[in-house]
Amino acid sequence: MASFGHVAVGLMTGRLHGGGGGGGDGEPRRPCSWATMVMFAGLALLPDADVLLVALGACDAGACGHRGASHSLPVAVAIGLLGCLAARRLGWPALRTFLATSFAVASHAVLDVLGAGGRGLPLLWPFSDARFTSPIRIFPDAPRGLALLSGPGLTNVAIEVAVFLPVVLFAVWPRIAAWLSARAVGRRIPQLPSLQFIEGGVEASPAPAAATAPAPVVSNDGDPSLRSAG
Repeated sequence: MASFGHVAVGLMTGRLHGGGGGGGDGEPRRPCSWATMVMFAGLALLPDADVLLVALGACDAGACGHRGASHSLPVAVAIGLLGCLAARRLGWPALRTFLATSFAVASHAVLDVLGAGGRGLPLLWPFSDARFTSPIRIFPDAPRGLALLSGPGLTNVAIEVAVFLPVVLFAVWPRIAAWLSARAVGRRIPQLPSLQFIEGGVEASPAPAAATAPAPVVSNDGDPSLRSAG
């Protein structure tokens, strides 16, 4: 399958994890940051790094080839343990980070198994080299390389986007809602009269009077006159 589905599941995992969004000791939990969601999206794409090994000369049919050991569930758990260790530095909950990291990496293999076409995956490597396939294959298998830009390739990408777009919207909506809320608060609010507390009640302080020009000096006959400085 194309990469959009993997990115969508990774973004959703990042939102569910929450990063360092607070929420302890009565503190309201902040929306997950963009950086955290992008990081989990990268973890969901990580198994496909094996295409770089193939480009560097690794045997495509072996464990280092595409759809090889990097798609293994034990490998996903091992990466989850590394994420658990990194959580100490980031100040994240260790157990939640382990589960979210393992799920993000393992989700890649699960989606690939459900994809139409493609060879089986060594889900139990290194304990077994057996490759597994699913009897139910529901996602179109997008071609690799420049063939993705062909008519059938773009059709498969469009189908995948339509299927996983709700997952992306679910993942990013808290950040969008926070942005809209910040814009609303940032708008200028009309200033209200200040309140003064007095004994027995509260009264609004009057607005400051506008400055007035000094009244002219009026002589006894009613005509304005100026006083001499002397």
